Amino acid sequence: MARFNENKTWDVKEAILHAMRNMGTVILSAVVILGGTFASMYPSGVLSMMQIATVVLVGLALYALIFLPFFVPVMVRIFGRGNWWPFTVKQSGEANKQDLNM
Repeated sequence: MARFNENKTWDVKEAILHAMRNMGTVILSAVVILGGTFASMYPSGVLSMMQIATVVLVGLALYALIFLPFFVPVMVRIFGRGNWWPFTVKQSGEANKQDLNM
């Protein structure tokens, strides 16, 4: 989302596509490195370490293969300009309801 937020002035569809292209390799390489680190716990034979490694590896796989490429862009597309909601810069002619009440 930080990469996506860099392009607030762009169209939402173009901004998410640009963000996904730029972060894909970084995220996937981090997943591979972290996955290898936790997979190294399996040869220890310690049950609790193997369970932790399994949970982390399943979570990484879900994040890298389902959540990141599918869920995030779909939610960005659904929310549209609302993705930047609390931090959007108001247009000069736009009035805030709180300003009108005071």
